[in-house]
Amino acid sequence: MPEVFVQGTDVHFQDTLKRLPRTIVFLHGAGGSHHTWRDQWAGLKGVARLVIPDLPGHAGSLGSPKDTVEGYADWLADFVKETGLGKFILAGHSMGGAVALQAALSRIEGLEALILAGTGAKLKVSPVIFDGIAGRFKEFAPELVEWMMARSSDQLLREDITRDVLSTRPSTFAADFRACDAFDVRGRLGGIDVPTLVIVGDDDRLTPLKYSEFLATNIRGAVLKILHDAGHVAMLEKPTGMNNVIASFVHSLE
Repeated sequence: MPEVFVQGTDVHFQDTLKRLPRTIVFLHGAGGSHHTWRDQWAGLKGVARLVIPDLPGHAGSLGSPKDTVEGYADWLADFVKETGLGKFILAGHSMGGAVALQAALSRIEGLEALILAGTGAKLKVSPVIFDGIAGRFKEFAPELVEWMMARSSDQLLREDITRDVLSTRPSTFAADFRACDAFDVRGRLGGIDVPTLVIVGDDDRLTPLKYSEFLATNIRGAVLKILHDAGHVAMLEKPTGMNNVIASFVHSLE
C-alpha cells in the first residue's frame, strides 16, 4: 500500500492510480479499515480512480483515532492535500459517512459529489455498545456483528467480519463511537450543494432506513437507493448491487 504523512503521522491507503475522469475516496466506518471496501476495490476499478485510506489509528495507519467527526474531517482535508487528489467524489460508510457530511459542510476543496452509505445526520450510539466494548470486548464482538448484518446474511461472512472487528483495539472503537455519538448535523443539511447518493440496506438495524430517508429528503437533489436483504454493511453483503448503484451514479455525473 502507498504511504503518505498526514498531520505528522504515517497513513496507509490503497490507490489504483488509474487516469480516469473521476476519483472516489472511500471512508470506512467506526473501527473499520480499507478492508470494508474490498469488494468495491475489486469491482469498480474501471469506473473511477479508487483511493481508500485507513483513518488514523486504524489498521496500517499510525497515530491516534480522533474522538470527533470534525477531527476526522480536518484530517481528511489534509490527506487530500498531501495526496494531491484535486477533484474527487467522497464515499463514506457509517462514521465515514458522517465525516463525508462534515467535510461537505466545511467546504472541503475539490469535492464533486457525495456517496453516503448506511449513515445519518445524527448517529446516537446505544450505551449497550459502549458497555460491551469497555467491559467484554471479545464476547461482545459477535453481538455487534449480529446488529451490523441483515438477518439473512451468510454465516461465513459473519465470521469474516467478526475477525475484522476483533482485530481492532477496543480503545479505537470507543473513540470512534464517541465521535459518532456527538455528531448531529440535522439542521445543516440544506448547506450541502453537491450531487448526493444515499444508499441503505433495508435490514440495517444500526442506521435504519429512516436515517437515509431523512438525508435524501433534506439534501437538495439527493437520490436514495435501497439494497434489499442487506444490513449495515451492505457493501459486503450485497457487493454487486452496491457496485452497480455507485457505478450508475458516477456515470450520471458525466
